[in-house]
Amino acid sequence: MGIIKMKFATMFFVCVASFVFGQQGSLSVKVNKDTIAKDEVVTVEFLLDNLTGSFQAPDFRGFQVVSGPNTSSSFRMMNGEVSQKKSYSFALVPMDEGSLLIGPATVENDGEVVSTEEIEIFVHNSYRSSKSSPKDRTFIYGVENDSQPKTQKKKRPLKKI
Repeated sequence: MGIIKMKFATMFFVCVASFVFGQQGSLSVKVNKDTIAKDEVVTVEFLLDNLTGSFQAPDFRGFQVVSGPNTSSSFRMMNGEVSQKKSYSFALVPMDEGSLLIGPATVENDGEVVSTEEIEIFVHNSYRSSKSSPKDRTFIYGVENDSQPKTQKKKRPLKKI
């Protein structure tokens, strides 16, 4: 009877592990604004979906980090499917005007490196009030092809000022 229980427990853990490691991972970047005034704050969030490796934050040259890295994580097992998410967010204030770049972030996951592309933020001198709400931009990078985003949602056109 003990051998049957041991075999059942082994099979259960093998099935759970195959769900965890069998899911495709992705790294996404979310920026709350792509055009800001010099005294405004831009929030950048990196979301690791089913990636278990170490996260390397990007180079925030031209920005002062006023908050971050703020982290959160979740683990979910529903109907035999396991998913896990980690989030790293930063609040940044620009130090200069013009076109500033947020460098690529990387995650090393089981020997593979997933990285984002640079994100361009336009900073102008004066504050312009806008009646529209801020729009988010999200870029998703997968494990298989890390050179190009899998899905790019662009909710607002880029405008150079």
